[in-house]
Amino acid sequence: MTPKLEEHARECDERLTQAFTLLGKRWSGVILGLLLQGPARFAVLARTIPGISERMLSDRLNELARAGLVDRTVLDGPPLGVVYRLTESGRAIGPGLLRLGEWAERYMAPPAKRRKKA
Repeated sequence: MTPKLEEHARECDERLTQAFTLLGKRWSGVILGLLLQGPARFAVLARTIPGISERMLSDRLNELARAGLVDRTVLDGPPLGVVYRLTESGRAIGPGLLRLGEWAERYMAPPAKRRKKA
């Protein structure tokens, strides 16, 4: 006779769903992780994140700003520029992101290396 498994999930937490909807988007966590190191200009972020387009970076930064995690400051020139920094709310997510990074390092398999064809 197989014992009956107990069910523990009762409901989905709406706040957790909102957090993962925002942070689960590609590049959002990477951007926040970089900004945890300190404020950065748009151009620096674009150069630092391989594979992200400027359009995607702009979209993600705008979303993170609307969510209250990132602050945007336009610099008078020359040269003109925009600096992004984490808000208090954005900095508060830092310990969680660092723990997630530790988890990924421990439990996620590294990407497979491609072999060169002879």
